Amino acid sequence: MTVEEILIDNGYEGIMTFTGPDYDDALIGVSDDNRAIYDFDLMVESLVDRDDMTYEEAIEWIEYNTIRALPYAGSSAPIIMYRLER
Repeated sequence: MTVEEILIDNGYEGIMTFTGPDYDDALIGVSDDNRAIYDFDLMVESLVDRDDMTYEEAIEWIEYNTIRALPYAGSSAPIIMYRLER
């Protein structure tokens, strides 16, 4: 089942998600303003596992290619959640 199908099955249609790479395994929810929420650590794991990047390469790739582009996606851009250290 694709992320789009999962979102639709849960009543969320037209939610902007990441593509190229898709980070499907890192999607953890939807905000109250209908924005996809991704877990940063799971995004990194996705690139490490799927694209054979090192941990450092994956972080750099996400910061340069994904996070830098978020302001251009507008108010419906996905949210990236960073876990708090305890």
